[in-house]
Amino acid sequence: MVEESTDYRQFIWQELKERDEHEQQYHVMISSNQHLLKQVNHYRVLAASQKISGNAAHLEQQIQHLKEERADMYKVQSENAQRLVHMNDKLRTLEDLEAQQKKSLVDTLANNKKLADKSTSQTEQLREKDGAIQVLQDELSALQLEITTIEGKNHRLSKENHQLVQRWMEKMNQEADKMNEATEFYETALQRARSQQSPTNSSNRPGSVASTASSSSPSNKDQHKMRVTSIILPDRPYRTLANIHDGDIYCIQASRTGTYFATGSEDRRIKLFDRYSMTSTTLSGSLQSITSLDFNTTDDFLVATSTDYSTRVWNLGTRRLAHTLTGHIGKVFAARFIPADSSRVVTGSHDRTIKVWDLTKGWCTRTIFSFSSCNDLAVLDPDGHTLVSGHLDNTLRLWDTKSGNGIKDLQGLHRGQITSVAVSPDGGSVLTNSRDNTLKWIDIRMYEVLHTFQAPTYQNGINWSRASFSPDGCYVAAGGKDGSIHIWNTRNMQLERVLQGFHKSAVCGVAWHSMGSEMYTADMNAKTVCIWDTSIEKKTQSFVMK
Repeated sequence: MVEESTDYRQFIWQELKERDEHEQQYHVMISSNQHLLKQVNHYRVLAASQKISGNAAHLEQQIQHLKEERADMYKVQSENAQRLVHMNDKLRTLEDLEAQQKKSLVDTLANNKKLADKSTSQTEQLREKDGAIQVLQDELSALQLEITTIEGKNHRLSKENHQLVQRWMEKMNQEADKMNEATEFYETALQRARSQQSPTNSSNRPGSVASTASSSSPSNKDQHKMRVTSIILPDRPYRTLANIHDGDIYCIQASRTGTYFATGSEDRRIKLFDRYSMTSTTLSGSLQSITSLDFNTTDDFLVATSTDYSTRVWNLGTRRLAHTLTGHIGKVFAARFIPADSSRVVTGSHDRTIKVWDLTKGWCTRTIFSFSSCNDLAVLDPDGHTLVSGHLDNTLRLWDTKSGNGIKDLQGLHRGQITSVAVSPDGGSVLTNSRDNTLKWIDIRMYEVLHTFQAPTYQNGINWSRASFSPDGCYVAAGGKDGSIHIWNTRNMQLERVLQGFHKSAVCGVAWHSMGSEMYTADMNAKTVCIWDTSIEKKTQSFVMK
């Protein structure tokens, strides 16, 4: 078995060897051929290298130089491309700027043309207005001359009218005396006739009747004179002035002598009315609304406050603006002349100050600082040493103008801001009006409230509504929110009369003629002034004539 396996292996090995010899018989030739090819290629390469070895260095230098040039060119090209982008952006920006400038130039040229046309038009208008102003100045000169003539005529007529009224009153007194004498004579004759019918009492009755008649005669005369000077409350106005202003009416005031009454309005104008002729004059010069008015004692000057923070004084003789007082930094709501010195004025403002002005110097001589805005003020003595002011914080304050110090603060009088302050005719008391719909009558010497006037129908509808005493001190009048006029009697403290249906909006103020013959009321939105006849003379005259 071992021999057989060995023979088998030898056989396989022999077969493999024969196969290898058969398959690799060309291997040597192929290897030799490949070796020869390698040598040929080697020699070829060597020959080629020897052939170009002379130019190789030069070519490499050129190649290196070209490479460097190519690198420089790439660098320059990159820089040029970047510069081109930058220049394109700059060109685009410049083109946009040029377009904007062209548009602006077109707009400027168009605006210049418009302004030139407007300038030409305004030049023409100015030329026309210069001509109109010249015409108006000529007309004004003629009107002023005519006004001077008319004023002289009115003054003479007023004087004559006053003389006629005095003569008429004297005649009425004489007639009344005659009527009293006739009545006395009639009663005496009647008593004598009765005494003759009853002789038993003839010794006593005639004497007693005569003594009674003689004692009653003087009292009748006194009663008649008292009626002539007393105030009779009216039922309706005897004259109504409608739409006298272009804006709302804010205030109304009567002069001290009774010659004028005036109204101030939102339209920045003052209407000055002559009581006798009922002609009106317009006083202008204010820049904003007129808030209060006051006359001096001789009616030579009128002072008015305004919401433009200033106070102005007009000369009523020339109807021209005499002074403009500036210094407040808030709306000025009250101004009063010092009664004994018309060259001094006191003003109250919402800037919480009260100022005393000297008109001869034209500046403020004293500033009094308060704790609240001043709605109204009044002068308590003729020399103006003591002032009383009503404020937004519901407080009534008294001031010493010499030192500028406060005398007394009356707090808690009202539950709403005080809208007006009025001094009684005797100077011993003050009337305040408030937004709490009450009026307080205050004894200024004892600092006590004498009475509170109020009514279910009375409502104060304006922050500057002015109430007032009648000249005889017997009545207190105030205007309401609904246009009504409430009048209280200071003797019995009762509501005496309510005048309704004549004003259509809130009443801003009530003013009395200095002699008590008329009462003036004004409403705000309806722009109406009502004049009420409160004098007994006309009623007495009409009764006697009947």
